[in-house]
Amino acid sequence: MFCMNVKQYTFAELAEKQVVNVADGRQLGHTCDMVFTAYGRILGLVVPGKKSFFKSFTSSDNLFIPWNNIVKIGGDVILVEMVGGVSVCKEEDADDDISPPK
Repeated sequence: MFCMNVKQYTFAELAEKQVVNVADGRQLGHTCDMVFTAYGRILGLVVPGKKSFFKSFTSSDNLFIPWNNIVKIGGDVILVEMVGGVSVCKEEDADDDISPPK
């Protein structure tokens, strides 16, 4: 059952939004992938990493952003909190429960 008063997004809508790190104001890019559990729980977003001149032009290291690091999904941007380019793991959200939803 879906709550109709909660904003719902499609992947296409999320992919159009710029991802911005609130820790340093840096634009990280647009969502290129999402990570799910086998039960459909969203674990996080993936944005493309910076390409290096010394790497091939088609390869890059992707940045995984855990779902609990998303601060706000707005009209044009997704605000995330990443300190030093590493995800911030909040203790109260560090639930590794992968059991199916009830």
